[in-house]
Amino acid sequence: MKQVMAEEALFDHHISPQMEEVKVYFSKKGMPENEAEDFFFVYEHRHWKCRKRNFIKNWKAFAYRWVVSVWKANPPLFEKMAH
Repeated sequence: MKQVMAEEALFDHHISPQMEEVKVYFSKKGMPENEAEDFFFVYEHRHWKCRKRNFIKNWKAFAYRWVVSVWKANPPLFEKMAH
């Protein structure tokens, strides 16, 4: 019971980003809007918790890792965008 109450207390102070914030962040990184939406919905589905089930304190760090993984998976796409 104490653990549930502590987790609820943490949730009260946890503020997840809004979709628009995520879209702006991804746009500034040169990412397509659909990547921002995918990121948002994945973490929204996870209730903004990481794999260890702790609330994400810095969503931008997770978003940056997402962006890097997309860059690594499809470098030719970003080479075209740079020209």
